[in-house]
Amino acid sequence: MRLGTFIFLLTFLFFECYSSKILIFNPIFGFSHVKFISKMADIIADHGHHVTLFQPYHIALKNLDGLVKNKNIEILNYHPTHYEELLKAEPQTFSFFWDSYLVGNPVIGAFLMPKLLGGEFKKTAMEVLSDQKLINELKDRKFDLVIAETFELTGFYLAHLLDVPCIPMMSAVRYPIFNDQFGQPSLLGHVPQIGSAVAGEAGFYDRLNDMFRFFFMGISQEQLNKYQNYFIEEAIGRPVPFWKDLVKQSPIYITNSNPYLDYAVPSTAAIVQVGGITMDLKKLKQVGELPEEYENILKERESTVLISFGSVIRSYEMPESFKAGLIKVFESLPDVTFIWKYEKDDLEFQKRLPKNVHLKKWIPQPSLLADKRVKLFITHGGLGSTMEVAYTGKPAIVVPIFGDQHHNAVMLARHGGAVAYDKFDLKNGEKLTAVVHEMISSTKYQENAEALQHVLFNQPIDPKMNFLNHLDFAIKFPNHRAQVPAINQLGFVAHYYLDVLLFLLVSSIVITYLAISLLKKVLGKCLTKKTKSD
Repeated sequence: MRLGTFIFLLTFLFFECYSSKILIFNPIFGFSHVKFISKMADIIADHGHHVTLFQPYHIALKNLDGLVKNKNIEILNYHPTHYEELLKAEPQTFSFFWDSYLVGNPVIGAFLMPKLLGGEFKKTAMEVLSDQKLINELKDRKFDLVIAETFELTGFYLAHLLDVPCIPMMSAVRYPIFNDQFGQPSLLGHVPQIGSAVAGEAGFYDRLNDMFRFFFMGISQEQLNKYQNYFIEEAIGRPVPFWKDLVKQSPIYITNSNPYLDYAVPSTAAIVQVGGITMDLKKLKQVGELPEEYENILKERESTVLISFGSVIRSYEMPESFKAGLIKVFESLPDVTFIWKYEKDDLEFQKRLPKNVHLKKWIPQPSLLADKRVKLFITHGGLGSTMEVAYTGKPAIVVPIFGDQHHNAVMLARHGGAVAYDKFDLKNGEKLTAVVHEMISSTKYQENAEALQHVLFNQPIDPKMNFLNHLDFAIKFPNHRAQVPAINQLGFVAHYYLDVLLFLLVSSIVITYLAISLLKKVLGKCLTKKTKSD
């Protein structure tokens, strides 16, 4: 027997002995979430596990073909009974996020967002969990493990019904109420909130703002999960465990954060940071040729700027005042070519644009970002785009619209290759023009962006191997929770020793009071004796 054949058979037998049957819950809602989970499925399947990707549709999201590369992955698309309505309806794009001060208000957002987002999950989630035929079919497959996104709780309850261990994962950097279940201390002071300066520069107002926003962000996340808990219990038709009791059974929590990109925060071994697993370093180093139409566009001028605000927020729904600000930029920089992802054919709007602007309904974003002729990327700061910017060493103006995008913007900007830009300042064409011109003409942004890229390419712990090693660990030890601090199970008062601090404070006050009273009496008697003797 040849050596190559022997090694192949040995590898095959190893994977057959040690591979597991894994169900990955991939809710079809946001493209970046779906893309991340699809890539994760590829990595797990390439590692030798048998992967089934279960995809319930919350919206009729398109352009999903080709996201999954591994042909051994079985994809189960679950189309709810109202799927025809989803196909006919315009995809929910949350256009009000563009210029809404109300949603950005932490108090109003805390009570508005839960039902707004939870309502988008409700119909399909209830149908999945009440579909007994589906549950029985999945039970018959005898999965060893379920991996579920934490933003949508259906996957945890599906695993509960299948009686299979479930690993939580998040396609964003973090989700504080879930991180808390795995022992991560408060992020206060470590990660600045909207409107606050970073630690070291932060004053009293910044710390007050941090606490205020962090408190209401926690309420918003708790309310979203409680709302889901409510309709999930209704769908199943009996009392079910609270979501925290299900989540905290896992030995690990997988997050799409990267310690060399993100803010440094205290953490535990249970929180596994895998940010960067979607990046193919070989492809980034060896970018193929662009389509001819883009090659021709990039040849027009020395500098090209790429503009894209993602898939959930659409450029064509941008307020007219914002569009006017961008047009001012285009007109002020005639020597720069602009490629703008604009999702709608609009001849009237096209007529308002100068000749240096190209509107495209779809763009090959990774390839364009890897091209040296593209000097700057104007982006909404979704985590997928943020990772692509960081790994391609491209300067960026990050204009966060909602959600975790503000965090991603300041996270990237702190490395010096990007600028976080307020969305409400898009209407200020002069200000934006100055920023664009500065970032194209100054070499410091490019140098800083490339320095970050070099760090990410040489980080000592490979995100992919980190993920796979922890996955194998969780499969072997699905109930191991020793790496989660026991103090995390205590209430807020006991966790931070507030009762002890209060006791010590009161004791100190009482002792000080008694000491002063005693001293007064002693001094009083001494003075009285002295007076009498005189």
